[in-house]
Amino acid sequence: MRLHQLYDTPFLFYFGTQWALVKSYGMATGTPLLVRTRQLCDPGRVGRRAEDTAILLVELLVGDLDSERARRAMARLNWMHGRYASRIVRTDYVHTLALFVLEPARWIDRYDWRALTRLEKVAYFVYWRELARRMGFDDLMPETLEALEEWKQDYEAKHMYFIPENRMVAEATVDLFLRSVPKFLHGFMRTLFVSFIDEKPVRDALGFPDPPFWASALTAGFFRLRGFVLRYFFLPRPAPMDPLPPPAKDGRIYRSPRFVGFEPWYVADTWYNRIMLWLTSGGKVVPGGKYQGRGYVPEELGPAEFEKLGKEEVLKQAEMMKEYAVLERDEPIGTGCPFSFGF
Repeated sequence: MRLHQLYDTPFLFYFGTQWALVKSYGMATGTPLLVRTRQLCDPGRVGRRAEDTAILLVELLVGDLDSERARRAMARLNWMHGRYASRIVRTDYVHTLALFVLEPARWIDRYDWRALTRLEKVAYFVYWRELARRMGFDDLMPETLEALEEWKQDYEAKHMYFIPENRMVAEATVDLFLRSVPKFLHGFMRTLFVSFIDEKPVRDALGFPDPPFWASALTAGFFRLRGFVLRYFFLPRPAPMDPLPPPAKDGRIYRSPRFVGFEPWYVADTWYNRIMLWLTSGGKVVPGGKYQGRGYVPEELGPAEFEKLGKEEVLKQAEMMKEYAVLERDEPIGTGCPFSFGF
């Protein structure tokens, strides 16, 4: 897993994960709640929601799942979902998980310099199944990768259809992507955005029109050219593209401006970071201020109104999650991280 995530195919791995989230907005069972909470429709909130989601995914996918910080991140995720437990359809969890498992592999196999091996795909499925167990819906999870793909197709046939809320969330996401793009290019980039959604049922569910042929050809050609150039003209990556920063001396975690997606949340307010963000955002964002340049700890992640809530519950649940870990002795308490031997 770490080989393709951090060395061989990191760009399309994270790109595919990002588009898995976009595709999840086509599910009519989930977007009404997203609209009611305004986390993905309010321009003032959607940026932080996107950054927090990325941070939680990095904490759980890149680090040691049995480490203290990963347990705290998992506990925080469970706590936030618990706030809306009565309004979330449990099978939607499985569908989102299926997208996270299948979409990155689909993008990599189609466009990167090498396809994933079956072992890599199954390993990623097993890892996500362990995450499902720790989130409490492993009873709904199919047993195999092939069964998960079949389940996903059946579920989408029943629940992926257009409602206005789907379009509202999708449009807010498009607007977020376009923030750093000059306005005169918005129409062009919006067309390219739609061309990335290459499955017509998904476009229909999101309320997007079919892209023109030139847009689909341009995006496919770009990615195929990129894969060709990487395969034949680039040396292997000498070091991992690791987006997981270590805690600082004060115990808090400070993000690198290199891995900021849309807004510089939790990036330290230094001159170096200011210059880097000015260059990458066209001078539109700087660290600090409302973006909390004091860093983060996992138990504080989430919407601003929840920032000071639930810390004790999260830390208690994180401590209880030790039962999942395989201890360094002969009698394991639980099954543990399925790939803990790799850390």
